[in-house]
Amino acid sequence: MINRQNKLLVDEYLAYRLRFDQLDPKSVRLERSLAFHYLTWTGEQPFKNAPKCDVSLTEYVRDYKGSGGQALSQHYRRKIIGSARTFFTWLTIHKQGFRSITTAWLSTLKMRVIKDEFDDDSTVSLDEILRIARAPVASLVQERVRAGTVFLFLSGMRISAFVSLPLKALDLNGLEVRQSPDLGVRTKNKKKAVTYLINLEELFDVIKAWDKKVRALLPPEGFWFAPISSLTGEIDPKALTIGEHRSAAFHKNLVDWLAIHEIEYHSPHDFRRGHANYLFDNSKDMNDLEAVRENLMHESLVTTESYARQRKIQRKARILQMSNVEVSAPQVNMQSEILNRLTSLAQAVEMLRSQ
Repeated sequence: MINRQNKLLVDEYLAYRLRFDQLDPKSVRLERSLAFHYLTWTGEQPFKNAPKCDVSLTEYVRDYKGSGGQALSQHYRRKIIGSARTFFTWLTIHKQGFRSITTAWLSTLKMRVIKDEFDDDSTVSLDEILRIARAPVASLVQERVRAGTVFLFLSGMRISAFVSLPLKALDLNGLEVRQSPDLGVRTKNKKKAVTYLINLEELFDVIKAWDKKVRALLPPEGFWFAPISSLTGEIDPKALTIGEHRSAAFHKNLVDWLAIHEIEYHSPHDFRRGHANYLFDNSKDMNDLEAVRENLMHESLVTTESYARQRKIQRKARILQMSNVEVSAPQVNMQSEILNRLTSLAQAVEMLRSQ
């Protein structure tokens, strides 16, 4: 059983988030699904008694099993804990009678991250996307999803933004994608940015061919992931609006097409991770890493780094490469050069002092 007053407080909190934090409706729906867990965790107990629960929220999400006996992923557990911490903090600020929700207790709402050695596999490598790009297509639906997967890898876009991308928001010649809600692009939290495509010739040829096809049939307001008529099997030039669940259509097409070619399944988000991995592998300095962060529309580089987990084979190659480096004369000379420069600098400072 769920405490009725707790449910009303969650409803009020979500209304606040929608109005004042300006979350988009999709994010609010996610917050509601997360709130289900701390509502279930407290059960009939009012939220003010949460610190006294016999089982902590961390223990609850760790041991939770769905209807099919499936445990929650680490990522989703962290989302629940983070959402609960934000919600209970909101209670202490905006509601009376929650003195029991102390800063000390809020600090216990955290989830230890256990690195999974298979986490590196949740991405798409360059070899994999090339194999996908080279796979033959037997229908317009297959051609569309092939172009879509390549586009996700080259752009790093979120799937919700990609399937709502109008032709007028894409400049292939300039490699520019204008991810703007003003143009109808469904970005996360309604962010706005110009992002750029990776220019890899063989992959780029796939999306250029699709782009040419859809622009010949659709107006600038038409969608790059073009709607296909269920009656004719052709691109529908009159379909200038899309539903809320359009990304589900992409996902279904992707599952079917990869299965036909016996290619390992990857989620749409894995192609975004592949974009991050490819760029991280080719970054030379912090400026490059910041460019990757901006292209993924992340607020923090920490988030970007969590996306760009190098695959084990890449990491092994790098370690072996570094293992084979020998200390050479140029390295010794470099140390001498540094020492000479430091000596010169010290002499210059001493001269300035004497003046």
